[in-house]
Amino acid sequence: MWMTGIFSISVLMCKTVQVNVIQGALARILIFTVVLAQVCAVSAQNKSTDQNNKARQVLADRGEIEIRFIRPADLKLAFLTGMLSIDRVNQDTLFAYVNEEQFRTFLAQSIPYEIVPSPGLKPAKTTEISTVNWRTHYPSYSRYLAVMDSFVIKFPGLCDLTDLATTPGGHKLLVMRISGYTGSNRSKPAVLLTSSIHGDEPLGFVLLLRLIEDLLGQYGTNAEITTLIDSSEIWINPLANPDGTFYLSDSTIYGATRFNANHVDLNRNFPDPVKGDHPDSYNWQTETVAMMKFMEILHPVLAVNFHSGSEVVNYPWESFSQLHPDDAWYRVISRQWVDTAHAYSYPGYMTAEENGITNGYSWYPVYGGRQDYVNYFIHGREVTIELSYDKIPDETLLDNYWKYNSRSMLQYIEQVHTGISGIISDSITGLPVEAMISIPGHDEDNSQVYSDSTDGYYCRLAEEGNYVVDISAFGYTSKQVPVKIEKGRLARTDVKLSSQKEFLIYPNPFSDVLRINISEPGKDLELQFTDLSGRIAKHITKTVTSAGRQDIRIEGLAPGMYIVEMTYGDIKKSERILKIR
Repeated sequence: MWMTGIFSISVLMCKTVQVNVIQGALARILIFTVVLAQVCAVSAQNKSTDQNNKARQVLADRGEIEIRFIRPADLKLAFLTGMLSIDRVNQDTLFAYVNEEQFRTFLAQSIPYEIVPSPGLKPAKTTEISTVNWRTHYPSYSRYLAVMDSFVIKFPGLCDLTDLATTPGGHKLLVMRISGYTGSNRSKPAVLLTSSIHGDEPLGFVLLLRLIEDLLGQYGTNAEITTLIDSSEIWINPLANPDGTFYLSDSTIYGATRFNANHVDLNRNFPDPVKGDHPDSYNWQTETVAMMKFMEILHPVLAVNFHSGSEVVNYPWESFSQLHPDDAWYRVISRQWVDTAHAYSYPGYMTAEENGITNGYSWYPVYGGRQDYVNYFIHGREVTIELSYDKIPDETLLDNYWKYNSRSMLQYIEQVHTGISGIISDSITGLPVEAMISIPGHDEDNSQVYSDSTDGYYCRLAEEGNYVVDISAFGYTSKQVPVKIEKGRLARTDVKLSSQKEFLIYPNPFSDVLRINISEPGKDLELQFTDLSGRIAKHITKTVTSAGRQDIRIEGLAPGMYIVEMTYGDIKKSERILKIR
């Protein structure tokens, strides 16, 4: 028994010692874990501080920085894209540019991030040497000016150059107009092509210079291009953000920035249909104001803005979740660009999103972009085309990208010739009328178009088919016009609107004769007089054989108050009138 007791005590002592050892080890592990966590936290904090300091240094040097981060589950993409200049989205990974103010706002969200090397700091071989072929090199600023001037000198009358503004950095904002010697601009739709609103995306800059040269050089020898120029006004702005492209020096694009000289993203600086005039909270920049004024006068029927950073055609809307009324049409013209590019490029080129096309909002929302500004406020049709994943492709590849996209460029311009166009004028004076042209039951969200107040010209692009188009203007009687649209043809439809004053029935009171001005003869004019009890007192029908004032003699109608209802073609008018004798 005593041996058993001793054994039990020994076992108990061993267990106690073992527990104490385990507890001591656990305590040491716990202490080590806490210390390690503190060390890691201090290390992470130091790393974060170092990264923030590095970011601030880049911001001090360049005014912008690109970051990459994982979108937190509790933050909506629309919130982030309103706070930052989102560049691209890869599932939950976002790439964004920020200036100093945006960076402070971003840091307040406590989101881990990484700094992305700037594409503008890639080595570039831009040179001032005039013997270097600008078609396969990124031109310097002076070379760009010289090339644009050379086009005007070599092709006088076929093109002209306009300087829209001087940018904050002292550069010219140039746009080239190309239009044939024949025909009147009054009957030509305007097409606008621009590039590099983000200064570190200069691929389209070179391609549009080549497009200008190609159009001018082949006019008169290439039937397709000759017809295109004769039947259109083609406006090309190769460099929409020269301050960003030549941020460090006019002699090279090395150091190019996305933002302009004021560190503002110009493609977030336009009025927005959802968030109003200043969605980015910045004043409209010089470049923005100049482009807005230009487009408000030009009224481009069709436009495109070239970018890089992906390979996709992005169509409206970017700030609306709902589809554009012309969504089917946009998908057709976007697909045509991509299919043609596929035919002349390597396998895999321009296959982002839906094999090369995407609705803007479904990709990622953009507020203050030029695309929605043109579509909503200018009533034009614009897409955004991303030409290359590499924002600044090596110069040895520039010729390849021209081959991939040059045919698509011509086909895109040709899209301006499928729809309805014409002149809206006053039926009496012949003066132009600013009228709204809409397709009932189809147009909404400002998708209707307007005729120009200075010349009455309008152009409404649409898919092939049969339509009834409504033409209306303030102070005029609306007209509904049936139209058949065929591929590659603008259905010419000139419309004379009758002023509501034209069908004024006078004098009132009257005695024996009523007068009505009618500009378009050939129809029956009907007048029906109803007394205030509802009895039809008189009905007159007269065929109008000549334009001008119509004198209608009223016989056998007793003096008194009447409701006269006038019908002339599709025009109806009702008015109270007094017969005095």
